[in-house]
Amino acid sequence: MSNQMSQSGRARGRGQERRQRAETGRAFNGSSSDMQGPKSAEVGTKPAIAILAFLNQSNDPSHEYFVDGLTQDVINALGQFSGLTVMSWNAVLRYKGKPADPAEVARGLAVRYQVEGGVLKTGDRIRVTARLVDREGHVLWSARFDEALADLFALEDKITRQIAGVLASRVSQIEQRRVLAKPTGSLEAYDYVLRARPALQHPDRAGLVEARGLLRRALEIDPNYAAAYATLAETYDISAVMGWAESPSEALNRAEELANKALRIDESDVRARVILGRIHIFHQQYEQAKAEMERAIAINPSDAAGLAGRGNILMWLGDTDAAIESLEAAQRIDSELSVIDRNALSLAYYLKGRYDAAIQEAELNIRRTESASFSRIVLAAAYAEVNRSEDVARVVAAVRRFDPTFEPQTFGTKFLKPSDLEHVRDGLHKAGLLSTAAGADANP
Repeated sequence: MSNQMSQSGRARGRGQERRQRAETGRAFNGSSSDMQGPKSAEVGTKPAIAILAFLNQSNDPSHEYFVDGLTQDVINALGQFSGLTVMSWNAVLRYKGKPADPAEVARGLAVRYQVEGGVLKTGDRIRVTARLVDREGHVLWSARFDEALADLFALEDKITRQIAGVLASRVSQIEQRRVLAKPTGSLEAYDYVLRARPALQHPDRAGLVEARGLLRRALEIDPNYAAAYATLAETYDISAVMGWAESPSEALNRAEELANKALRIDESDVRARVILGRIHIFHQQYEQAKAEMERAIAINPSDAAGLAGRGNILMWLGDTDAAIESLEAAQRIDSELSVIDRNALSLAYYLKGRYDAAIQEAELNIRRTESASFSRIVLAAAYAEVNRSEDVARVVAAVRRFDPTFEPQTFGTKFLKPSDLEHVRDGLHKAGLLSTAAGADANP
């Protein structure tokens, strides 16, 4: 490893310059903290996290600078996420090289979460371990990253992005569960947003109305809260996609207005970019949709909403394999994907001919969200493809009961590939939802 390290000296210099620029930037935007001593944490503020110095598990002092550099890069990368307050390198340095009791660190830095890690080089590979713990020392998440030891600087960047992205997503999920257990009277802007989000994962009309009320309270407290605007935008997007808005075009215009407002406040808001991408899909503006999803992924390569959004657009573009890969990656990060994303995954499985997987995903989506009419339609077609006539009859009856205005000739018209549209219409025809004449008339 010493040869590769010596060859990366100039790269290390570039990395140090990059870190200095990042530290300077955060000194002005406040996304990281140089807090040196205890300070009372305000109720309802965004969570604070400390990345403790990773351990050099190679027992070679010459590797120490790389391990320290990796820790600093993770701190800097995580500090770019507006939903977190990240302690600076200087703040955590006092705990380097000594056993750190989680409760002591929590008191000393006023943080809710801590990350511990280690770096080990074995042969031509490098292994980085990381785990997220709370104040009591409970392990909330852990992972191991194994990479080939080639370009050390590029490797450091890759590991940094992976760790920071996954941490940001996992902390968000943990925080949401924490806030849901709190009494409403103690909520502040941040908490109101987290409390509103479950209604978007398993939506119904009443739940969306309640979520909008919570989000408007958040904006009354903090009128410049980007996440609140982005989440409010999503409620309008869902109402349009699910067919609940009196005027889908007006709902989408409102969603677009709110998402753009969020981005004017914080251009790194992934949720806002995903919403804009979905709106572009609705209008069949595929290149614009793809561009927004890629921007979201660039901000956080491990954000479930961004990965699912990219999978959604890739499905409509006809790249089914890549769509499934992206949607499954999102599902591994967040098992509670939104109904829209699960709709997309079930349909992608259907297009790939993986009918059993499509059935499993669609059935799960319907159990979680009774109003998931899109999934029922995919489910009927998938059951028809595998000749399960009793299940077809059951699902078709449910489609007609839950969505009596369903127009089968319009389903799937956003597909860019004619063969995908033909595949779906064939399944709908086999299920008895689409007559041959209707299918033929609707073909472009």
